[in-house]
This record gives sequence, C-alpha cells and structure tokens, in this order.
Amino acid sequence: MRIAVAGKGGSGKTTTAATLARLFARRGYRVAAIDDDPNPNLSTAIGLTPEQRAALSRVPREEILEEVKDDQGTATLHLKRPFVEVLRQYGASGPDGVDVLVMTGLLGAGRG
Repeated sequence: MRIAVAGKGGSGKTTTAATLARLFARRGYRVAAIDDDPNPNLSTAIGLTPEQRAALSRVPREEILEEVKDDQGTATLHLKRPFVEVLRQYGASGPDGVDVLVMTGLLGAGRG
C-alpha cells in the first residue's frame, strides 16, 4: 500500500504523515516514509535523533531513477536499484522501525 499526504503549506501534512507511519509500523507493517518536501522535517516528526538526521543524505534522483517510455510514449519513473539498497545507503531507521528517506531539500543559496 502507498499513502501520499498532500495539501497547502501549514496544513499539518508532516505531522499527519509521521503519525500514520508510526501507527502502521506499530501494527506490524513495514513502513518507509519518504520526505519530498523542499523543507524536509519528516525525520524530526518521526523521531529520529539529531545524529541520525545529520547522517541522512539526500537521495540523488538521477542515480536511482530512470524514465521509461512505453509504446504509446507515456513516460514512467522506475528504480534503477532495489529499494532496500536505496534505503540502506541513504536512509535511517527511526522509532517503531519506520525507515526514512529524504528526496529533496534546500541545496543552499542560489543552488536550486
């Protein structure tokens, strides 16, 4: 199952996503929470320690995703490597066993 949380700024998306992730994990589901917000705070909301958050590295999309077009020209994104490998290299495991990945983030002034 995949659940995406979207909405306008300040509407509680991060809090809702973190709460759902931990509740599902506590009920025995394997949970990978992916933060795709330009100001990523999901790892904090899930409860990663400051050391874990500092060790998280942003997943370089171009290294793990490839665009594939079907016969009709419709493009979809596919992982180049198994998801477990991506988690191991770029992620961290938080309370209740929730795995966390950060897909975006500010690169610095004038860098995108």
